[in-house]
Amino acid sequence: MAAPRKVIIDLDVGTDDAWALWMLLQCEKTYGYEVIAITCVNGNTGVENVVENTLTVLSAMGRTDVPVYRGAHEPLVHPRGTKYDGNFHGQNGLGDIDFGIEVNRTPLQEEHAVTAIQRLLNAHKGSIDLIFIGPLTNLALAMKLRPGLLKQASHLYIMGGNRHGVGNITWSAEFNFHTDPEAAHIVLQSDCCPISIVPWETCQRHAVPLAWRMEELGADETKPMLRILNAVERKVYGQRPNWMPCDAYLVAAFIQPDCVLKAHSYTVDVELHGALTRGQMVLDHRGAGAGHVRIIDDIDEGKFKELCWKTVA
Repeated sequence: MAAPRKVIIDLDVGTDDAWALWMLLQCEKTYGYEVIAITCVNGNTGVENVVENTLTVLSAMGRTDVPVYRGAHEPLVHPRGTKYDGNFHGQNGLGDIDFGIEVNRTPLQEEHAVTAIQRLLNAHKGSIDLIFIGPLTNLALAMKLRPGLLKQASHLYIMGGNRHGVGNITWSAEFNFHTDPEAAHIVLQSDCCPISIVPWETCQRHAVPLAWRMEELGADETKPMLRILNAVERKVYGQRPNWMPCDAYLVAAFIQPDCVLKAHSYTVDVELHGALTRGQMVLDHRGAGAGHVRIIDDIDEGKFKELCWKTVA
């Protein structure tokens, strides 16, 4: 039998990151891949909180076999600002709730995330899929230190950017790209493996009723991960009508390719200087169909929900 595909996931936990990580690890054996590293980056909260949140959810899952690497603590150029202080996910990224879980710290490695990404891509040339669901700082740093690095990857999956200039952190920019636009620019303008992106507008289109999430998917609180995520999402979603686990949509597209119903290829870049548009992903619509980045526009909600049920099963 062929060896399973290798996966590195880079995240900034965050509730949707937690769902994405849980889904990815739960579906490992069924879909024939192996998660060989989790790398942490500044984003929804500071990187130290991201590390703690990652260790917490791995402990709740019983998956402390996967190594965790601490990564970049701020964006490439501009230090972490004060416009966004992580309030949506709570100051610590998981709703500032004490879950009463004994955290196993053995997964945390001394090696920095950037060197770990370089080392693993070199050791498994052509067989690693990269899943990046936070700002792209770690990847951009790795690429700058080793030009041509991404040619060694099999595929790069990104949750970030926007398709039509619809923003969620500003009028025109999505949070992950806006947090470190220079990093996104570096990644998207370099020679690399195939890239697939789930942008913000696709996530908006596929938001599901919060009632389904809490009353059906989240009904069995005997599971430690559901107890954690139910507590956090009751707090952070409040009176919102819909649940939108953006990062889990991307993981679903990776796990089950036929979950993608519609996608188009473009050459893309990221605006770095606009007074109103910094961090916006810009598509070359004139060359539609010929670019190096696949934009995922539509996913199968039925298949996505099936993967959610497999995650909590």
